[in-house]
Amino acid sequence: MKNRLKQLRVSAGLTQAKIAALVGVTQPNYHRWETGSVSIPEGKLKKLAKSLKTSPEAILGRYPPVETSLYDSSVSDELSYYGEVAIHFSGGGAPLLLSISEATFSSLHRDLQYDKEFVKVKSLANQTVVIRAKAISDLYFSSEAYDDYGPEHEEYRDHIYLQMPDARDWEIVECLAYDGIGLEDFDPIDIERVRSRVMITDEQYDKLVADGLIELEELENERTKNQAKTDLIMSAAKDVTYQLSTGQRRKVYVDDRKQLFSCLMGLVEFGDSETTCNMLRLEAEGRHRIIFINKSAVDYIIIPTHQYEEGSIEETASDLDS
Repeated sequence: MKNRLKQLRVSAGLTQAKIAALVGVTQPNYHRWETGSVSIPEGKLKKLAKSLKTSPEAILGRYPPVETSLYDSSVSDELSYYGEVAIHFSGGGAPLLLSISEATFSSLHRDLQYDKEFVKVKSLANQTVVIRAKAISDLYFSSEAYDDYGPEHEEYRDHIYLQMPDARDWEIVECLAYDGIGLEDFDPIDIERVRSRVMITDEQYDKLVADGLIELEELENERTKNQAKTDLIMSAAKDVTYQLSTGQRRKVYVDDRKQLFSCLMGLVEFGDSETTCNMLRLEAEGRHRIIFINKSAVDYIIIPTHQYEEGSIEETASDLDS
């Protein structure tokens, strides 16, 4: 299974040399654990957990999935479901509809009242969205009590209703989107749990027809409708999507997570033009295509949250170990 050593080490602010010294091994030996090329001995696993102030299960990625909650004061605001935010654009491009947490509602509500060039929305469906403030015509917050989300209810075609805030689950979705490549790094139980939330198998369709829940003559329509929803979820796991002020949309795949983070960090973390030049440079499709995006000409950019966080970890790890 894919371990979480690098993520936990970076969060603790430790270099590879420092954590290796704490557990009594050489840095090259520790490096092999972190990359997963060799297994972590049980005795050393316990020392690692103690040094990182965590559990062996957390290091190995074997802990319950993170879920959202409603009306539960015991969970953090990051995991407490608020409702939806609908954003409409003055250029006439398609509106955005995003499911958000209480924490995102609070931060966005605050940021909209300041003079920021870009505001950030972190959805509960793996979308970190940076929106050019001057491109917004109006924006509606709708708490979970509402049955609709704004004045263009039928136009929110790309809304992902899935609330799945765990980055590990989206790593699995990304593997599923690429025909299962990389799934060997995950527990089969987790794979099946995630698969059941994002797609319907042929066997499940057969059972739905046999149980009379889908009429045979409606089967293909149901397949087409559900496949469109699955495609949206897959895209949220793998694609950077942006909308130009003309209303045109683009989707690109950026496999270099560190470069993705470096390119967009200024907008995500600070929301202003002083942290980066006006042209954003992305190395897309395995660096076979280089794209420059004019910040002043976009409505928004959607980044897969788990990819952005992976890039942040890689960047911080490089800084620590250098």
